[in-house]
Amino acid sequence: MPPALACALISALLTGCEDDGKASQKHAAELCGKLAAVVAEDVAQVRTGLPVGSQKLAAQLDTDPGANLLALQRAIAGARASVKELEFAKSTFFSFADPSGTVLRSEADPDMLANRSVLASFPELRKVLAPDSGVTEAFGEMQEMRGVRNGPDLQWVVAHPVKGPDGGLKGLFVTGWSFRAYAYRLQEAARRDLTEIAKRESLKSTPLLYVFAWKGAKAYGGPVTPDVNTEALEKLDLPAKTAAGPWSGTVDIAGRTFGAAAQRAPELAADAGVAALVSTL
Repeated sequence: MPPALACALISALLTGCEDDGKASQKHAAELCGKLAAVVAEDVAQVRTGLPVGSQKLAAQLDTDPGANLLALQRAIAGARASVKELEFAKSTFFSFADPSGTVLRSEADPDMLANRSVLASFPELRKVLAPDSGVTEAFGEMQEMRGVRNGPDLQWVVAHPVKGPDGGLKGLFVTGWSFRAYAYRLQEAARRDLTEIAKRESLKSTPLLYVFAWKGAKAYGGPVTPDVNTEALEKLDLPAKTAAGPWSGTVDIAGRTFGAAAQRAPELAADAGVAALVSTL
């Protein structure tokens, strides 16, 4: 091949890769903007719905909630279903704990949280025991709340007192989500948007996508997210990248160029946010 032709071919390939990187970056940034709004809505649903749900649950509880666990499970499900915000909440668990913080029953089966203390795993939740408490939140790790079997995970847990007619504490209505399970839900929602983007821009195929929920220096992807992707994202230092607002760029992972974007979700926490990796190749 003549040198001039070879140079032209290499130049064309490099230009094509650069264009693909820019396109992937644009798509990642667009998706992050949408996902940040979704997180704000999801958090608001839990914070708004849980106080109302706690009142509904209090009205359905037996005198001794732990005496009939099947009835308690039905009460939890009924309270959640009767509050629009909780009915559509993205929580991965809804549970009732006694005043000591020990979970008596959860809505879902199998009930991994039964007989486990949420206050022991999330000490900050103890504030919910104060007489004038309301919605109380904490971040931490609890094996029974994990969204994946292996690998790091983090949970956002929200509790609200459930009080009897006399104002006495009957227990706690507890909900929240695993970051990795939540990241998977966000990814599935973003995948639908990306499919529409692919149609809009006449792409040959739907780009590859990974979505993450992050807090501080740690990022959490869905159950099948490659560790190398998570590690590459964490090395970018997302808190620093997003200190002045949404960020986007490109990153090479295992020989593939991804568009990367991250945006804070202050509604969840000051140091929390969402991130996306997109590749159109």
